Amino acid sequence: MKCINRRVWRVAGILALMVVLNGCEIFGFQIGESEEPSPVPTMAPSVRLTFAGSTTVQPLAQEIGRIYQLRYPGVELEIGAGGSRVGIEAIQNGTADIGMASRELKEEEKTEGMGIHQIAIDVLAIIVHPSNPVEQISLEQLRDIYLGTITNWNQVGGADMPIVPVVREVTSGTRGAFDEIVLGGAEPTGTAVTQATAGEVHVHVANTQGAIGYVGFGHLSGSEVKVVAINGVLPSPEAAVNGSYTLKRPLLLLTGPLSRPQAQEFVAFALSAEGQKMVLDDGWVPVGMTEAPPQ
Repeated sequence: MKCINRRVWRVAGILALMVVLNGCEIFGFQIGESEEPSPVPTMAPSVRLTFAGSTTVQPLAQEIGRIYQLRYPGVELEIGAGGSRVGIEAIQNGTADIGMASRELKEEEKTEGMGIHQIAIDVLAIIVHPSNPVEQISLEQLRDIYLGTITNWNQVGGADMPIVPVVREVTSGTRGAFDEIVLGGAEPTGTAVTQATAGEVHVHVANTQGAIGYVGFGHLSGSEVKVVAINGVLPSPEAAVNGSYTLKRPLLLLTGPLSRPQAQEFVAFALSAEGQKMVLDDGWVPVGMTEAPPQ
């Protein structure tokens, strides 16, 4: 009986102690009715980096971004296009974290706080239909073709066939670079056919016997078109590095004062050894290359 009484008093004492300590915190634990489970930590929300600009830089940025996201899985990438002018304006207006451009910026396009980061060199290739017998033309002849002074292939050693110049749309960085390098800023002939993307230029030239067009060296593929030498030199990374081929331009990533901090991390990755190897593997010329790439 005494044993039972001792148990009863022990239980009563414990109950009394719980009443006294109700709502109190001891050793980090909350006692009583107000006790609630601690919140479960959640992962930080993903950061989304937005890109806009050059259709030439876009696929390169996507390829670099694919590996970048393996290194930084918490970062989402939204890589749009629209042309170099769109990318420049997006950074000027703060509507994108990273702008993409495939030409040098004009002084009036550079704004306070804008970062201009060259990640590759693009070599412009001049392409014609594979049946065209012309193997090379001079830079002056190329200029005259696009200004409308030379209108027939027989004027440059080819067949008696009208020339169909193909150009990119005015927002294209490829168009801007070509107009500056080849035409000295002049407008091309009004008879030129305009195509929106490098792929469309490639297809149009492949399907039109008298056509001539220009695409970035990294966009060349297959044997549907023929590359024409300029001043006796074919486009190649080697020729771009040694300066013997002059139709080349920078590929740029742009940042601004409103870009998220992760934008600078992406640029740094693109310029790292790993990022520059991807530039080379993708058919472009890495920045800082001082000699021909290995074969």
